[in-house]
Amino acid sequence: MRDILIDNIIHNFEEQWQVCEKMAASAQEQLEILQQAETGIPSQVMDIMAKRQTLLEDLQVLEAKNRGFQEQIVSELGINDFTLSQLEAKLENEQFAHLKEMVNQLGTMLKSISEIDDQSQVLMREGLTRVNKTKTRANNKQASNAYNQAKELK
Repeated sequence: MRDILIDNIIHNFEEQWQVCEKMAASAQEQLEILQQAETGIPSQVMDIMAKRQTLLEDLQVLEAKNRGFQEQIVSELGINDFTLSQLEAKLENEQFAHLKEMVNQLGTMLKSISEIDDQSQVLMREGLTRVNKTKTRANNKQASNAYNQAKELK
């Protein structure tokens, strides 16, 4: 039973990694669109963000399922937490190595997505700032024109 549970956890981490791989590709695509944008946030970015939201929901389902498996293993093995340090002594070397590799790969992938998203957020803020400055200039000019017209009418 224990081996099956660990295999399920490893398989679940692999599925999470596949979802994260799609998220990373979408994050990269989003960043590239934002880098090419002159002002504002292009509509393609909103489409990508909607797609990423769906992927995030898929990931949350997988994570919840994995937590259930982890709780079972913690209980079955009589350990305090599902941590690599506590699992190492309880698992076969090959199984532990595979689990550790998947956890590390997933961690690296999530860090990569986070770094790409940080860059995207900076570009989105800059894009919105440029739009607001343009609007402000236009509004100031409109106000000035309206004032001048009103002066001429007197």
